[in-house]
Amino acid sequence: MKKISWNHVSLKLPRDWEVTSEGGTTINGVLIAAPPEGAKLEIYWRRSKSEKKPLKDYESYLSKLEKKGYTRKSRLRISVKTHQGYMNILTGKTKVLTASWRCSETERLFITQMDGVKASQTLFNQILSSIDCHPIINEKVEWRLMGIGLRLYSGYFLVDRVFKIGFSMAYLLSRDKKIHVVQFALPNYVASDEEKYGETRERILKRLIPRMTILEPVEKDHLSTYNIRHRLVKVLKYGAIVEKVNKCIKPDYVQTTLVKAPEKRLEEAVEVARNAFCTEW
Repeated sequence: MKKISWNHVSLKLPRDWEVTSEGGTTINGVLIAAPPEGAKLEIYWRRSKSEKKPLKDYESYLSKLEKKGYTRKSRLRISVKTHQGYMNILTGKTKVLTASWRCSETERLFITQMDGVKASQTLFNQILSSIDCHPIINEKVEWRLMGIGLRLYSGYFLVDRVFKIGFSMAYLLSRDKKIHVVQFALPNYVASDEEKYGETRERILKRLIPRMTILEPVEKDHLSTYNIRHRLVKVLKYGAIVEKVNKCIKPDYVQTTLVKAPEKRLEEAVEVARNAFCTEW
C-alpha cells in the first residue's frame, strides 16, 4: 500500500493505483484514484457544521444514483477514524459501493464511492479503514502526492498545483500569506540536464521574487539560503529564499523545495525546507 495525504485527507491505496484527479481545497474538495483498469475510487468532502444534515445530504447523493438506474441492496454501519457512518451497496450496470460520515474534528462531510467491474467490498473496507480525515499531529500535517512531500503547519493552504507526466509542483502559503512554499519534482533523467533543470528552477523563482532583484547567497544551517536584494539599490532587501534539493530513489527523481520568508521568520523557512521528504510518484 502507498500513502496519499492531500488537503488534510490521508489514505492508503494499493501500489498499482494512481491518483487520476484532485481538486478543491481543505474545505471543499475531491480526490479520485484508480487501478490500471476495472475500478474507480472517488472521495468528496465539504464543510458541514450541522450534525444532523449530513445524513440528508448522503441520502440525496444516493437518490441521484438511483435516478441513474442503480438499486440499493443493503446498508451497513461503519466507523471511519472513530466517526460513525454508513455504507451502501447498490447494483446496476456495475456494482457501486458508497460510504459517508461526518468528521467532527474538521467539520467536514465525506462521501466516498467505489465502482466498476472490479469494485471489491473487501478492498473498499480496507481503504476506508486507512482514511484519516483529521491527520493533524502537533499542529502539522503532511502533503504527500506524486513526488510532493512536505510537512507543514495546518494553516498552510494550496495556491496552485500542477501534476503532469514528468513534472509535479505544489505552491502553498502560510495562513498569514507571509511564507511561500513551492516544491517541484522532476525525473532524474530530466533533472540531470542542467539546462532544463535550470530553466524550470528559474521559472519557479520568478513566481517568488520581485522583478529587479537578485539572490545573494548566504550560509544558513547547511542549506542553500539567499537574501533577496534589489538589483541596483543593494540596501533594499525583500526577505530570503531557503532551498533544499532531495535526490530521491525508487523512483529516481529530484525534488526541489523553495521557501520564501521575511527575514524575521527565516528560522521557520529553514524548518519547512528541512521537513521536505521524498515520497512515491
